[in-house]
This record gives sequence, structure tokens and C-alpha cells, in this order.
Amino acid sequence: QIKGKSFERLGHWTPHVSSITSDKDYNEHVYFYKPIRMALYTFQGAPVIVRNYKYEGLDEKSYFKLEKDENEYVLGIKQIDLKLYKTGIGLLSFRLTNHNYKSIEAIEAINSFGQCVYPPVLPIKRARAAGMPSRVEIYLNKENHIVETFEDRPYDESLTISVLIMSVLGKPFTCKADHTHSDEILIEPILGNQMFCCCMYYEANLVKALYEETRSLKEITCLMSINKRNNALEEIEKLSRQDENTYLKCKEHLYGINRFMLLCITTEQVHDKLYDQLVKLVLMQRATLLNLSYELARISTLPKCELSSAIASIYEIYIQFINQLYFKEVTEDSEGAYIYEQLSKAFKIEEELNQLNFEIDEVHEYATLVEQSASNVKVQLLTIIGAALVIPSFVTGFFGMNIFQKEALRWWDNRVVILWLNSYVVLPILVVVAFCTWTRRRNTKSLLIKVILGVLLLISVSFTFKYGCGL
Repeated sequence: QIKGKSFERLGHWTPHVSSITSDKDYNEHVYFYKPIRMALYTFQGAPVIVRNYKYEGLDEKSYFKLEKDENEYVLGIKQIDLKLYKTGIGLLSFRLTNHNYKSIEAIEAINSFGQCVYPPVLPIKRARAAGMPSRVEIYLNKENHIVETFEDRPYDESLTISVLIMSVLGKPFTCKADHTHSDEILIEPILGNQMFCCCMYYEANLVKALYEETRSLKEITCLMSINKRNNALEEIEKLSRQDENTYLKCKEHLYGINRFMLLCITTEQVHDKLYDQLVKLVLMQRATLLNLSYELARISTLPKCELSSAIASIYEIYIQFINQLYFKEVTEDSEGAYIYEQLSKAFKIEEELNQLNFEIDEVHEYATLVEQSASNVKVQLLTIIGAALVIPSFVTGFFGMNIFQKEALRWWDNRVVILWLNSYVVLPILVVVAFCTWTRRRNTKSLLIKVILGVLLLISVSFTFKYGCGL
């Protein structure tokens, strides 16, 4: 959960509360259906589903520099955003501006930043051969200048989030579970070492050439595969959809969508596109489903006494996700609806949700069986106690309560009372308990119980035959 004063301000992250103060704000809000707005933005006085933060302290000289294949690329930093969802998922996004590099090779090199969560493979030389940059430098302000060279690190540290990203996040975030304090927030990557890249590429001549098929789509395939080790699934379609409110011409746009990239090659700069929000929504859904599946696998190994409470906690998050964060449709805009649909298919959101439903049902059935088994044990215990006391109750009722009125005051010193208790109380109870608990199991616990009951029965019967029943 993301309630409490500790989330009102996180280090150098400033909370961002949405409000409508301009035409741009209005257009952004009406673009989405109302429930989707609650899942994307934070509103004053509204239930907190997501907390939005902006990096505080970027100055005019802030820049992003990447080195790859002995080439250097310098981009501007427009904004750095952070989203924290109540399902325990966080999304960090960099908004970078590129006004100097237009070649496909340069765009591909810049997009290789997507491999910088942690090394995709070791040693680092192999990672760089697979497309990872050799050096990344981020200048945020005078106090925060970060340089990451991705040198070989200890194996346990290589699996954690890179120093570059952790330095941007700052306190109170940490990725080391062994050093977590009460005021720190432990984070770990859910979607692996690959970032999602949302690339808006303004190149009118390329769009025209691709539309007229004077150039092949294979020329931009490299942009769709950030990691050369992966066979990325690219899907680039020409859209030609029209309705009374939206006009989209295939001569002006070309889209490429897979699970690592949303590529838009367009003829003009578009300032009111909200595809980054669509991407964040789908990424949050994918990460939440994977995290819930991981948690279900974890709690299935818990002791039986902790199982029910753990499942109840997971089920609460699941219900919140289904009701507040999972959507089939998000906007009336045909272009945005198409992109959201294709992103959902690329991430297999519906398939993962069906799988999660199956896992939850299975774990719930298991927990129900555990609870029923515990209840059966209690009922069986009460049954054994009741059955064991039937004969002593009958004997006591038949002979009366006061047959040993004087002797009962010091029964441990009276041989007759002890023999009576052995014959009419202890022996019947042992017989009933042995009969009700006798099983064919051959584990150590069962054998030990059988031996103890057998010895006690033998002693009780021997005393009865040798010394009588006390009457």
C-alpha cells in the first residue's frame, strides 16, 4: 500500500497532483475514460490508487550522454517521472529529447539505453556485443552527476538494479534486502533487465518512402529489437481508420509495436499524444500479474498456519487490481485504442490474467483443504473425548457418584479407588482412543503413538486381570 506520510515526499521526488489549468491538461484528461484517469493520475481528495512524482532539481544544463561503438550521443533531459501503485509496482521513466541525431543507426544506439537495468549477460564484453552501451552519463544538477561504465561486478550485485538507476532514484529506495531499514523501500526488477522504449521518430521522407514501398521495412527492423539476443516480435502496420471524430492517414504515421518497443515514425511533431501513459498502464498490469504470480508461488510454501492470512492479503490486492487497474478499453480515440490493444496482446495480459485466476483458484482450494483438515482434527478430537467418557459416565451413573465418598478424598492412597479408576476410566478411554486413532500409516509419528497406546493398554489390562476392578 502507498498510504502514509512517508509517501508524501520521497527524497528529491516531488508529488504531482493533477489539475486542469490549461487546454493541454483538459485534452489529456478527456482523452481517457474516467476510471482510467484514476489509474494514471493522482487527484486531490480522491482515493489513492497511484502516486505520481517528478524529479526535483533538473536544471537547464541537464543532459544525458551515451557512448556506444566509440560514438557519443548527447540528449536533453525533459523530465523524469516516477509512479508508485498500490499493488506494489513502481515505474520509472526518462523523457529524453533528441534534436541532433536522425539516422536509424544513431536512433538504434540511443535506444540501447533500454538494456541498462542490469547486465543482460556476463562478462560485460558479451553484453556490449549484444548491444549494451559502454558508458552512460546523466547530469541532473550540480549535486547529482552520475557516470556508469558497467564494469564487471560481483555476481550477486550484478543481479541488482544498476548504480545508474539507483542513483537517480536516490533515498529512500534500496535494492539490497540485507541492508533494508524501516524507513527504506526495497525494490527489485519484475520485468527483467529490459526497459520499454517509447520512441517518437520524426522523419517525413522515411514515412513517405515506407508508405510508397520504395524502401523496405527491414531497414527499421533494427529499431524494433533493442536487445540483439532476443528475436523481437515486430508488428508494423499501416493504419487507415476514420470516424467522425478521428482522422488518421497512413501517409503520416507508421507504428511498430512489440513487448520492448513502441515506435512511431511520423511526418510531424505531435504534442498531444499520450501513448506513454498507455505504455505505463500496460507495463503496470504486466508487472502486477507477474508479481502476484510470484507471491502465490511463495505463499504456497508457507507453514499451514500462515497460509490463510497470506492468501487473504494476496486476494485483496488481486481484487483491487481487477476493479481499479485492469481495463479492456481505455479511450475513444481509435488510434490510442489500437495501440493499447496491440500492447496488451504483445504482453499477453489476458493470458497472464487467466493463468493467475487458475493459480488463485488452486491455492484457494488448497487453503480450504488445509482449513477443513484442521477443523476435522478438532471435531475428531471432540468425538474421541466424548466417546472415551461414555463408559466412565455410564459406570458412574450406574453405581452412583458417592460410592467412594470417603476414599475419594485421598484416592492416591487408596488401592481400591485406583483399581476402580483403572478399570472403568483409564482402560475404556485407552480402548476408545486406540480404536479412533488407529491408522495404517507407517510414519514415525504414527508408530510412536501406536507403541505408547499399546504399552498403556497392556499395563492397564494386566492390572485389571491381576488385581481386579476394585469392586
